[in-house]
Amino acid sequence: MPWNQGSMPWNQGSMPWNQGPMQWNQGPMPWNQGGFNNNNNQPSNYQWNPENNNNNQPQPPASYPFNNPGNSSQPTENNNQPTENNNQPIENAGNTNQANSIEDDYMKKLNVVNTCPEEVRNKQAGKEYPTPQKITYHSTTTETDRQMNVVLPLDYSEDKKYPVLYYLHGIMGDEDSMLDEGAGAIAIQTNLLNEGKAKDMIIVFPNEYAPAPGTEVPADFNQKYFDGYDNFINELVNDIMPYIEEHYSVATGKDNTALCGFSMGGRNTLYIGYKRSDLFGYIGAFSPAPGVTPGDDTSGHHPGLFTEEEFRSDNPPFVTLISCGTNDSAVGEFPKSYHEILTKNNQQHIWFEIPGADHDNNAISAGYYNFIQTAFGALVD
Repeated sequence: MPWNQGSMPWNQGSMPWNQGPMQWNQGPMPWNQGGFNNNNNQPSNYQWNPENNNNNQPQPPASYPFNNPGNSSQPTENNNQPTENNNQPIENAGNTNQANSIEDDYMKKLNVVNTCPEEVRNKQAGKEYPTPQKITYHSTTTETDRQMNVVLPLDYSEDKKYPVLYYLHGIMGDEDSMLDEGAGAIAIQTNLLNEGKAKDMIIVFPNEYAPAPGTEVPADFNQKYFDGYDNFINELVNDIMPYIEEHYSVATGKDNTALCGFSMGGRNTLYIGYKRSDLFGYIGAFSPAPGVTPGDDTSGHHPGLFTEEEFRSDNPPFVTLISCGTNDSAVGEFPKSYHEILTKNNQQHIWFEIPGADHDNNAISAGYYNFIQTAFGALVD
């Protein structure tokens, strides 16, 4: 599936990979749709298609499909390699014996809806919605000043403690990417809250590219660039979370901390959520990209952040949700492969597909709509 075929724009007009209008093929395609203020150095003329290429560098205009999960050897050495602290999901049809502080069958309480209702996805006339606040903080991980967006509840008060959701963007996005109106990050949570189907929460939108000092490289589809995303676990745990806890009225602990993301953000959600399952009780991966476990696509070989056997936990998140569109032309079968690995490893999780959705806002909103209803014990109320 080539990046420039059909009528699917990443941001409805000018696509900031430096090349003017960029189209996919089916309806609005947003790795960020409109808010993709990617910082420079972005590749152009890439295509996604199922041709395999074992070269580590993507070949313009060759393909990069994220389409061929495979069984490979152990992951290469990486500062962010998983330890034996990984969490695993539960699919609705899955059978697992997990012991959580939330009852074992909690995830089965979710009635999965495979398309987000339009009235929930969009802001409703006459209703009030929170506004993102862009803040700057200093990162000890990258040794730079960085930005993130923080969305506080409308009735935010220092007298109340709020759970926190960290929402991660796709590759080459930034802290603005997931705020696109079509993805519905603010509208869906607020509308569900008003319906009594979601909890009040703080939502944080960070910049996920966090290279260690001296390792930043131009944006590209290769492991050197991916390393900056793999390093985000350190940025999140050592810099972002402490900043949020210091500056806002936050309820801490696994019960009050959630993580979700789209594409590369979904990939990192599964990695971080399972590596640090002591910190994250709720994780949602929407159309997650390759690289959680070993596999190959036309960008080359992904060594894997976990081996397939390591992708599990004795103390998993209370909720793990994985979703993907049935027509995803970017990540292909990788999301399903994660579902199958977790099933094989007897890890409970929710898995579902969005009929007709590509790597787009339809896929994002459906995954997020279902996930928000599980976060912070909302299904119990």
